[in-house]
Amino acid sequence: MPPQRTPLKMALTRRDLQTGRVIVQFSFRKGLVLDMGAAPKGDLIAPLSVGTVGFLGQDYPGVTFDLRVAEGDLVRMGQTLCVDRHRPDIRFVAPATGRISRITLGARRRLEALEIAVEGDAEHHLDPAHAQGDDAGLRQLLLESGAWAGFRTRPFGHVPDPGHRPASIFVTATDTNPLAADPVAVLAPQMALFQRGAEALLRLTDGPVFICQQPGPPLAEAQGRLRLAHFAGPHPSGQAGSHIHRLMPVSRQRSVWQIGYQEVVAIGHLLETGRIMGTRVLSLAGSGLIGPALVKAPLGACLADLVKNQTQDPAPVLLSGPILSGHATAYLRRHDLQVTAVASTARSYPARPFWHRLMDVLPAAPIGATLPLEAFERAFPFDLLPAPLMRALAVGDVETAERLGCLELLEEDLAPLSWLCPSGSDYGALLRRALNRLAEERVE
Repeated sequence: MPPQRTPLKMALTRRDLQTGRVIVQFSFRKGLVLDMGAAPKGDLIAPLSVGTVGFLGQDYPGVTFDLRVAEGDLVRMGQTLCVDRHRPDIRFVAPATGRISRITLGARRRLEALEIAVEGDAEHHLDPAHAQGDDAGLRQLLLESGAWAGFRTRPFGHVPDPGHRPASIFVTATDTNPLAADPVAVLAPQMALFQRGAEALLRLTDGPVFICQQPGPPLAEAQGRLRLAHFAGPHPSGQAGSHIHRLMPVSRQRSVWQIGYQEVVAIGHLLETGRIMGTRVLSLAGSGLIGPALVKAPLGACLADLVKNQTQDPAPVLLSGPILSGHATAYLRRHDLQVTAVASTARSYPARPFWHRLMDVLPAAPIGATLPLEAFERAFPFDLLPAPLMRALAVGDVETAERLGCLELLEEDLAPLSWLCPSGSDYGALLRRALNRLAEERVE
């Protein structure tokens, strides 16, 4: 039986006196506050060119790729690189124009990475006219352009089925990750495109579309099923998992979709121009850089190219994503809007809790051992039991993990627990393993 939810006493509603719209407000007390230095500020967004971009198979769990290109092929931005073998309507497109330089296949010939050496600026154009008033036409346009891959489902974190209508769609327009860019500053010159993209999402669901943002001026004009929700508090109050858990928790019987605010801008741009927006605004920050900056770069950009001439360390550790949940990869992952450069001289960044230093002088614990610490409760703003869930994931007890609410979570939701736990376990990776098994059981 799932854990009993506490009443949403922290949820307040207020009515905007000028427009009459109702805004849901949450203020979290649980979470992590990490001081990692200055985050990028200001509206100066420098465009960066990169030598290579990469398409990473691990960004799309549950997808079996069927390649449509080969090494040496010249591709245009927006051209189909591969499709989902079991759902061929779902296309994955080139984020830049260039030549396929390398295709890496893993076990059972599954696609691990596809690299493109950037050459030229040719684009693949689409006609958005058929999507303006026809819902089926809108879905087809999103599928053809690759924009469909910007959605993730809860539960499981998969690219959604083209024929599915979710109970709700959540737009994450706030970011509490350390050193993250301010979505308000990024959206300021693109508000019209964001509004158009958000309104288009209404045609993909019969339920509400929530714009989740920090308290402040509205980022979109709420109307009907397009609703505003304000979230304040420490990290992870700015993540989609916290929003969905409070507003519309998921289960095997109820699925919702989540999408980032820049993906919504890209949808608005596609409907406006018929062109694919292959770039995103990124935060470059961390102890290995001269200073933080906002840059505009292609999806899948090479991390080394992004920080070229901006490092103060000869060999910084480059992470795609924030420090808590980022991955040491060569290319920017699909849903990441940060690149964190950690100085090679830093023993731990940010500084680990004191009990980590204590554990270093004690005999090594068995791999996967989890100590039930009160800090887990203070950092985990879900009405779930963190320590039992962590134990179930560590030992591979999928049935218990499901009863404890793992279907509500994705990898980034467990990043604070991985950072706090002295066992060294990556609970995000353990969660992904459990979700994959549960998804396979559902198919069977």
